[in-house]
Amino acid sequence: MKKVFLTAILAIGSTFATTVNAQTNISFGVKLNGNLTNVKVSNLQNESSSFKPGASLGSFAKMEFGDHFALQPELLLNYTERKINMVGEKTKFKYISVEIPVYLMGQLNVRNGKLFAGIGPNIGYGFSIDSNMENLSDCDKKANKLELSHWYMGAGALIGYEFHNGISINAEYKLGYDLSSKNKTSGADTQTISLGVGYRF
Repeated sequence: MKKVFLTAILAIGSTFATTVNAQTNISFGVKLNGNLTNVKVSNLQNESSSFKPGASLGSFAKMEFGDHFALQPELLLNYTERKINMVGEKTKFKYISVEIPVYLMGQLNVRNGKLFAGIGPNIGYGFSIDSNMENLSDCDKKANKLELSHWYMGAGALIGYEFHNGISINAEYKLGYDLSSKNKTSGADTQTISLGVGYRF
């Protein structure tokens, strides 16, 4: 798992270095998304889950190759609250993750702005958070610690429109696969649908 993650980081780093050396049109921005996230906890019998609301906040860099192509790495902090039904028992927990999606984008000038779309890999880390399991006896309180700390990797797609003043609107879909689920009692795969706004300086 660690080798896969390190290889992905090195590949992304090499891409960044090559891109920076190849062109000079680089800008930065911030974004805020409203999310619907499904955290699928594996290796738990009779577990069911669904999409729940959350939010993400972060920044991005946009490296443009002429008028029609760009590379956009992002750094995002995500938050959602989940409820899982396990064998008739309801478990609530807060899930927080930090992730780095990298989009290879195409863009087209439309009126006074830009229509853009992109796809690319997504690497992140999810934090283990205390859950709130109902009807536990005092001796079972340790069960409220859900082991969700994990590296995950997946892919995402982005589409949006940037106005002439740098404000943008966007929609995203991302999948995350838990890289360490085979080494733990349970793992957490994710799906996220986002609508958001951004501003490029």
